[in-house]
Amino acid sequence: LPMMQVFDAPEPLLSAGSRPTTTVAPQALLFLNSPHVRRWAAAFGARLSEAATPEAAAERGYRLALARSPTGAERADAAEFLRAQEESYRRDGFSPADAAARARTDFAHALFCLNEFVYVD
Repeated sequence: LPMMQVFDAPEPLLSAGSRPTTTVAPQALLFLNSPHVRRWAAAFGARLSEAATPEAAAERGYRLALARSPTGAERADAAEFLRAQEESYRRDGFSPADAAARARTDFAHALFCLNEFVYVD
C-alpha cells in the first residue's frame, strides 16, 4: 500500500527490531493530494455542520481532530478561514449550503495536514 510505505510501514515478511521514523515531503504531499484524504475531510467537515458559527466549528474541529480546544489565535484564524472559504465558494456560484460544506471540508483538510494530527508526541 503506497500510503503505508510513505509512513515507513514495516516489511510484512521480515521481523524488525525497530522502525525508522522519517518526516519527508511525500508524506505532506500525500495528505494534500490524496483523494482518500479529501473524502475523509468531507466526512469530517460534515460533522462540523452542527456548529452554528465559524468559531463553534473551529472549536468542534480542534476538539475532534486534536483532542484539545484551539487557542484564541487558532480559533480566530480558523473562523476567518472558514468565512473566507465560504465567501470564495459563493463567488464561484455555489449555493450557500454547498459553499459552507466546502469551506468546512477545506478546514477539516487543513486540520488533517497539521503535524499535531499526523504525529503523536
